[in-house]
Amino acid sequence: MNIAVKLQARYRKDLQNMVSKTNDVKQNTPPAAALPDIREQKKNRPGNEAGRIRFSTRLIEVGILALSGMLMTASLPPLNWSYAAWIAIIPLYWIAHDKKPFRAWRAGWVWGLAWGFTSFYWLREINPVIPYLIGPVIALYTGCWSAAVPLFRRGILIPADIQLAGCQAEQNYRRISIPRELFFAAALAGWWCVLESGRSTMLPWNYTGSSQWQNLPLIQICEYTGVYGITFLLVMLNITIALAVQNCLKSRNAMEKMPHPVPLMITVAVMLSVIIFGAASILTAKPPVQVNFSAALVQGNISQRRNADNDQALEALDVYMQLSEAIVKGRPDILIWPETAVPYPYRGYNNLCREYRSRLTDFIKRNQIPMLIGTIDFEQSFDPGKPPLTLNSAFLFDNNGRFMDKFDKVQRVPFGEFVPFRKYLPEFVTKTIDMNRDLTPGKSFSPLKILPGVNAGINICFEDTFPYVSANEARRGANLLLVITNDAWYPESCEPEQHLANSVFRSIETRLPMLRCGNNSASCLIMPSGLIADAVMKKTDPQTGKLIPDVLQRGRTAGIIKVPVPVNPKPTFYTLYGDVFLYCCMLLTLAASITSLWSRRQKNEKLNAMFDGTK
Repeated sequence: MNIAVKLQARYRKDLQNMVSKTNDVKQNTPPAAALPDIREQKKNRPGNEAGRIRFSTRLIEVGILALSGMLMTASLPPLNWSYAAWIAIIPLYWIAHDKKPFRAWRAGWVWGLAWGFTSFYWLREINPVIPYLIGPVIALYTGCWSAAVPLFRRGILIPADIQLAGCQAEQNYRRISIPRELFFAAALAGWWCVLESGRSTMLPWNYTGSSQWQNLPLIQICEYTGVYGITFLLVMLNITIALAVQNCLKSRNAMEKMPHPVPLMITVAVMLSVIIFGAASILTAKPPVQVNFSAALVQGNISQRRNADNDQALEALDVYMQLSEAIVKGRPDILIWPETAVPYPYRGYNNLCREYRSRLTDFIKRNQIPMLIGTIDFEQSFDPGKPPLTLNSAFLFDNNGRFMDKFDKVQRVPFGEFVPFRKYLPEFVTKTIDMNRDLTPGKSFSPLKILPGVNAGINICFEDTFPYVSANEARRGANLLLVITNDAWYPESCEPEQHLANSVFRSIETRLPMLRCGNNSASCLIMPSGLIADAVMKKTDPQTGKLIPDVLQRGRTAGIIKVPVPVNPKPTFYTLYGDVFLYCCMLLTLAASITSLWSRRQKNEKLNAMFDGTK
């Protein structure tokens, strides 16, 4: 007798008993007031510990989820325990896999809350409240991922007949095909990537793959997949490890031979292949035809002064001019200042802005050196009734002090440079979060020709964390990525290191060198392999006694860096086609959703057939 026949017989008998009991209840039911409170009786029954055990179990689950979310944070700067990302999602999957979707979502929300709060805790340096606000929002994404875990698991791994047989049958079911397990793990990894891309539209920071920023052989695949390829592999590894352990435990409980963890073996083999490919590409890479130039980077280490008064702005101007006068004696080919080095606009109208222009022009003419600076700029609005547009810009001057070209920041910082959905928010909300300015985004990704043969794709502030900005500039002929940033908002936290970690991937995706000039740290040169080759700050190697780059040391300095720039670099796959891998993840998620819906439909049809047979 097959399982369907058994189930039909069982449901027929249960239905008959239910009808019989219903008739008895109708005949013998006392008035509502006379009915005892059954739940209260159970609760007060001597020796009933179910409630306490259930509460303790949930409390333990919350603790495990919080710890594993913080373990994911530990994979990022400043701890950089990169291997923690290889296992940090396992507890979340384990707790969510057999729950109902809402409870699974809640587990993911707890995990995401712990991860979002701790990994973005540096935002406290702007406002202590921000980490408490951003954590619950980021947790919504991980909640959506974990809600899909039981849905995909039942729809892909568990046949409808087994689901109808009950929870115990689901837990004991072991005859899962290897292709289904691989499809299930890949679908969850793809769904994670899709959700990260959704979050990245406003906050492209701390991708799961960014935890591997120092693992150069592994991340070379970003030339084809972007950072999502690394995220996919890490999530896939977490899921296949969890599946392997689950299958082993089921076999042990059933006193059966341990199965081979084939999906895990395949995932590990793919990761090893990626690492071998990456190492080989680094070791065998042939240097292209290059143009070499020397860039003087000035790192003034000026405190955050967005609302500076005249004295503060004059101090910043003095510091940057003094550092520039000293470093220009080394005869660099170009001098670079970071984003808003002087907190007054270069083309402003007050006396200090005039002094700013006068001193800078005189310096350039005396030393016959081109300069690139970051500054706030203004443009006339097309609407005569509106004030001038405000932009965050990079200005380029030739060696005679003449203004040559500029780049306007395209990707603004939400809540720092504009308030999203301002017109839909209540006034008291905008007053609380408003920083009294809405900058206008730039429209062009065209690179600036900073020197003969050197076309620099400019990234201002956190634009180097958006893959599309650098890719668009590379498609338009950039052969160098030039980042000017000002992380003075964060004088003590790990934000500058996290910023650098997210920035490294842009060089690999485009295979272009990146020159970074920061106000307080991370002024350095990143090679197309992601290697940090030089920095303005140095430290002594305790083993060799030689000076080596100390990219994260903060301080006031200036230095000259030799920059090799490829001539007519060949566009990478990612430069040409963008996030093709991410689109594949979307298709994979769609296929898993359709499979799960189809499985649910089959289950409902069989259930209806069983009840039809009892009539």
